Amino acid sequence: MAKLEHIGINIKDIEESLSFYNELFGFKEVKGFTSGEAKISMIDIGGGTLELVQRPGAPVVAHVAIHDPKFDETLAKLEEKGITKRLVTMDDGSRICFFSDPDGHIIEIMEKGN
Repeated sequence: MAKLEHIGINIKDIEESLSFYNELFGFKEVKGFTSGEAKISMIDIGGGTLELVQRPGAPVVAHVAIHDPKFDETLAKLEEKGITKRLVTMDDGSRICFFSDPDGHIIEIMEKGN
């Protein structure tokens, strides 16, 4: 079976985005490089890779979903940073939270219910 290799999203500023994902989730850059005019950073998102591409004009994805075992801690960090969020509790007790990164990409964090 095929599996997801990575999700690539366009960003405005590599350093701002690296800081954002590191401060909220502890995600670290595993590789950074350039390709033509693009600056690219690959970050380990715990079981997958998120590719941050600083290049104008490329399309964006609808959202990136991250299973977050520290869901409540991350919610507190979002509050501290003044980031607008939408919290939803599903019928099975799962909680999900949607918010945007510095470039407007929608991020979903999730905590599985029973």
